[in-house]
Amino acid sequence: MSEVTIGRARIHYRTYGAPRRGEPPVVLIHGSTIDGQTDWGHLAPLLARKRLVLVPDCRGHGRSTEGGEDYSFARMASDTAGLIDALGYPQAHIVGHSNGGNVALVMLLEHPDVVATCVVQAGNAYVSSDLLELEPAKFDPDRVESEDPAWRDEMIGLHGRWHGPEHWRRLLRMTVAEIVSEPHYAPEDLARADRPLLVIEGADDTVNATAGHAAFIAAHVPAAELWRPDGVGHNVHHDRPLEWVEQVGSFWERRGSPAADALWRLGEDRFADQRGTVFELRLREDAGVAALEGTVLDHEGHRAARAAVGGLGVEDRVTVLLDDARWAIITPWLSDVRAHPSSRAERVTQALVGEAVRALDERDGWTRLRLQRDGYLGWVPTDVLAPVSEVQAQEVDATPTHRVTADFGEACRSPQGELVGRLPFGARLCVLERQGGWSRVGLVDGRAWWVRGDALSILPARAVDAGSIAGALARFTRFVGVPYLWGGRTPYGFDCSGLSQAFWESLGVIIPRDADQQRDAAEPVNGPARAGDLHFFKASRTGEAITHVGIALDATHFLHASGAAGGTTVNSLDPRDERYSDALLDRWVDARRVGV
Repeated sequence: MSEVTIGRARIHYRTYGAPRRGEPPVVLIHGSTIDGQTDWGHLAPLLARKRLVLVPDCRGHGRSTEGGEDYSFARMASDTAGLIDALGYPQAHIVGHSNGGNVALVMLLEHPDVVATCVVQAGNAYVSSDLLELEPAKFDPDRVESEDPAWRDEMIGLHGRWHGPEHWRRLLRMTVAEIVSEPHYAPEDLARADRPLLVIEGADDTVNATAGHAAFIAAHVPAAELWRPDGVGHNVHHDRPLEWVEQVGSFWERRGSPAADALWRLGEDRFADQRGTVFELRLREDAGVAALEGTVLDHEGHRAARAAVGGLGVEDRVTVLLDDARWAIITPWLSDVRAHPSSRAERVTQALVGEAVRALDERDGWTRLRLQRDGYLGWVPTDVLAPVSEVQAQEVDATPTHRVTADFGEACRSPQGELVGRLPFGARLCVLERQGGWSRVGLVDGRAWWVRGDALSILPARAVDAGSIAGALARFTRFVGVPYLWGGRTPYGFDCSGLSQAFWESLGVIIPRDADQQRDAAEPVNGPARAGDLHFFKASRTGEAITHVGIALDATHFLHASGAAGGTTVNSLDPRDERYSDALLDRWVDARRVGV
């Protein structure tokens, strides 16, 4: 146990671990009425495996004296900054719990120069009405003595030896006076913060969670992260210690230095949408040596990452996936594309037989691919892919003459012969020969089947106009009643954006896969919607994210695949129409037009 003098107070602290070259120490700030060892003694040794850890007693707690100065979050933040400076460290990773979380937040805003990163657990940025209502009674010494003697005895045991047996009463009064007085940070104050911040709050915390303090802080501090575990209350670090260490340790690895934080912010700002890019990088820093490691999709991401971490003196261990990506085509009639390499992962889209892809990397029998059609990324079992040359892959777009426009096309070995499979709606094929009412169709890998000619349509060769849109809508309205399928894009099951993408693809126009991407790619409509326009909806009346899309049939009616309706259906935005839906109009954002 060591001490330093800050102002007129002697601040005692414990040290765990040893200094690491180039690594700031961790300072753990305890909550009210206890001391540093009680709050953090169980975790400090775990954290000290990688970093020096300092655990001070705040003034008036444990062995630290009061100093005769004010007892405030601002004063304790100044004490902590003074401790870091007195020990010769330019910065530290600041972690605070409960009132200690408030001290950490004050440090983030008032002493940013000494803050490398900040973790605020169960803190608050302002004094909410529930704190004003509940805390004075909770901290009343007479109530504690009569109703909660165990708490009184804990305080006497922790502080009585150093401050006298009645200090607990004074400590309670000083604590509640501060709780109902500070802090008073508005959104514009929080917006000043420029250090990495992780906000932690147990979802069942009856002290802070009911007022939404963690979400408020995380929403207004730029680039803040929020961890809000379910089934845990005020003391996440006690109730989930190993998970806490994992979460906070990961935060420090991602953002623990200016270069690492710059890399993380780059990923969030420019490469966060993993549907179309890969940016899986970390900056490994050990004993003053830095290495950029991981995987990116292309050289644009690689160059940006190098620039973010400074480039010179940083070892480059980055894999650029497209450099060695091989070409392949989808071999089954229809393949689910997953978000992760697992059959239990989310289905994000589907790939049709014969589609060209870039096979990016493999893991445990799965291949991450990029669909050539729309650039979407996902995972498929490796055995659904057949390797082809780049020339063959380009022929997938260049050589097809027809598209399957029946719900599915029965593929046979010969005209009226053995059925070998069903070609899905939308599959693109080259007609090789005709015999009676049958067509022999083939793929670039040499496979061929016989299909009834009326299951196929010639690929559109003319510009999209009102007539072609009307014809496509007539074909697609037959899908009313088709089941809803998340990630689906065929009559076996559509999701909303799979339906709209398939509609425009039937006209020879490739649009992005998901609803928000489709809205970003389309042009705003001035005036009433017309046939073929896309209607966009958010998740709720108060939400912002675009989560749903429908295809305009006319100025008010639209076709869409609806999870709520259980499948593809028609609704109206006109309150006078029997197919009108209040819920949909409440969520409607705008209509946009696909550029052709």
